[in-house]
Amino acid sequence: MTIERDMVDEVTEVVADCDSVTRACNAVVSIVNARACGPVEALLSTSSQLALIACSGAWQAPRAIPVTYGIVGHVLATGHAAAIANASIEYAGLHLGRPVGSVVCAPITGGDQPAFGVLNVECDRIMTELDAWTAALTEVGVLLGTRILQLGGPPGETRAEQLLRHTLAFAAVDDPTQLAADACRAAVEICGLGSAILLVRSAEAIIEWRADTLNVAATYSEPGSRRLVDTVAALDPRCLSAMIDAACHYGASQSQGDPDGLDARGFEPLTQAGVRTLIATPVRGPAAAPELDAAMLVMDELAVRSHPSTVSVLQLLMANAAVCYERMSTLRQLQVLADFDRLTGLGNLGPFNRRLAATVPSHTALLAIDIDGFKQVNDTYGHAEGDKVLTAVATAMRQALRDRDEVFRVGGDEFVAVLEVSDEAHAVRVAERLVAAAAGTGCGISVGIALRRPDEPAEATLHRADEAMYVAKRDDAASVHLAV
Repeated sequence: MTIERDMVDEVTEVVADCDSVTRACNAVVSIVNARACGPVEALLSTSSQLALIACSGAWQAPRAIPVTYGIVGHVLATGHAAAIANASIEYAGLHLGRPVGSVVCAPITGGDQPAFGVLNVECDRIMTELDAWTAALTEVGVLLGTRILQLGGPPGETRAEQLLRHTLAFAAVDDPTQLAADACRAAVEICGLGSAILLVRSAEAIIEWRADTLNVAATYSEPGSRRLVDTVAALDPRCLSAMIDAACHYGASQSQGDPDGLDARGFEPLTQAGVRTLIATPVRGPAAAPELDAAMLVMDELAVRSHPSTVSVLQLLMANAAVCYERMSTLRQLQVLADFDRLTGLGNLGPFNRRLAATVPSHTALLAIDIDGFKQVNDTYGHAEGDKVLTAVATAMRQALRDRDEVFRVGGDEFVAVLEVSDEAHAVRVAERLVAAAAGTGCGISVGIALRRPDEPAEATLHRADEAMYVAKRDDAASVHLAV
């Protein structure tokens, strides 16, 4: 009898006596490892990754890997075994720093089921009997998969695994709206209830109530639960604000049964809307004075008493979401500081260079602008007065432009406007309008105009506009000059 045949026979005998999925996986990897001379892993698919259920032959092993990773991802996707004869030159293994000879990977499946896991063998040596090993491991994968299905199927994610998965997903999001939607979806999954609604209110509303400060940031519902969340979302803003107050003041809470038989005072708007189960928790991070108060309400039309640990996991999940929001908010504020001049509010060199790179030849004009006599203002009246001049001129020019045109501050008293124009005459009219707008503040400006030519680099167009501005500055009779 061959080693491979002996391995299959032993697996057949042993897995029949295993009374749990974990025990079956451990038994199989031990049997295979005894013959393979290298680490063996049994990995089962979850929602987004392959979770390690059992490993034999290595001291350290990854807890989970992406479902698309390497040969294991390929085998899971195709449902067919695969092998690498010489993995030392073409294989990114699962075990850090460990040399690998040959690799055999087979799907874990049973009956007509698609693959729901993989068996992966990383042999220490180059296998000469690779085809026999591939066939045998395929048979072992079917034996293990069949037993797993008999035991109820692959184990579901633990609460800790769900929490980790959602937290990592939150950290990868860079849009607050998407983060709110993901938080609602995660809350429903964690709690096992029908729907969730995220309520957000400006912290200023505590001091002075304003209905426009409250917002239903996001909702999520399982099929058949949409009516409930829509009804709650349509409640009077003061009622919803009271729910935020309760969560932020008292902390997380959960219903204790059917409200028809218990004291539900204070929650009548929700119970009248059809809510029979409610878990409420604040959504807040470590910020000492958050800009927003927020509460997550997870609800169901059936009376269900959730385990207290569910509420604890939800609290932690929402705290993670709040931390991600605060990080996102900080990054956005830093981006604004990096992209916009703090004095005038105009874009600075960063957004100007991006807009410049996107300009279209023949339909773009660049206007180089300089405030006349600005140095004398600073020298005579001081920088505070100079700042007032800069702010007034910048505001006037911005208001004089169309929405699709922009003006940027690129230096001390130097500005550049980027215009979409039909011809030179159009650009000159806009420049004259800017001169008039600046004059309304009591200041004069000099403007140089250059239309971007076909095949001309944007930087060359800007140079021509700058040269034209200096011509205008030297010409006492004209404030606008068109580059040739």
